[in-house]
Amino acid sequence: MSCYKASKSFSISSIIGKMDLCKGITKSHNMIHRIFYKIKELPSDIKHICQRARRGYSYRDVWSVDMWFMEVMPKMLADLKKDLRGCPSQFTIGEDGKEYQSVDEGMKDWENILDRMIFCFQEMNEDACSMKNEYEEEYHRQRFESRGGKSILDCFTSEEINEHGEKRYRLITGEAEPELEEKYRRRMREIEDYRENMKNEGFELFRKYFWNLWS
Repeated sequence: MSCYKASKSFSISSIIGKMDLCKGITKSHNMIHRIFYKIKELPSDIKHICQRARRGYSYRDVWSVDMWFMEVMPKMLADLKKDLRGCPSQFTIGEDGKEYQSVDEGMKDWENILDRMIFCFQEMNEDACSMKNEYEEEYHRQRFESRGGKSILDCFTSEEINEHGEKRYRLITGEAEPELEEKYRRRMREIEDYRENMKNEGFELFRKYFWNLWS
């Protein structure tokens, strides 16, 4: 299953952020922008906090349940590990009902399982994954930084009008060197496969020990 996000069209209002980025705005302007943004988002932040407190999740979490899980679950499991008061019985008692190792030894095995689960859920997260694409910086430099003296608006093409009568725009990008393109794409596939394997292993452990995830 691919982890790539589909390319999107943009409304003219969504271009503003990209224009700021491409123009290289000053730090002071950026700070002012962040302050006004925080003020503007304050009611939304309060709603987010209240929903989290009342029902355990907010409307923002629903926007991306996968990201919520990858950000929250490793922290929850880490806190669970810190507060352990014992281990599941299968780590000390065999199917024959006899004890095959001490509780201390069973605790070490259980902690190792939790560590592996935490690791897998962290590694499946694109932002936290230890595997990086060493070609990414140069690839994006070749595709997005070479505008040939064009203004930022010349880098967008009108594409269509949506159901609200708004024009949609698509960002025009340059081309990377063919050899670099191939290396970048190949590395991305390797990282995607690795993250997929981490997800599968993590959820297999999560499934297997689900009823033991309590302290």
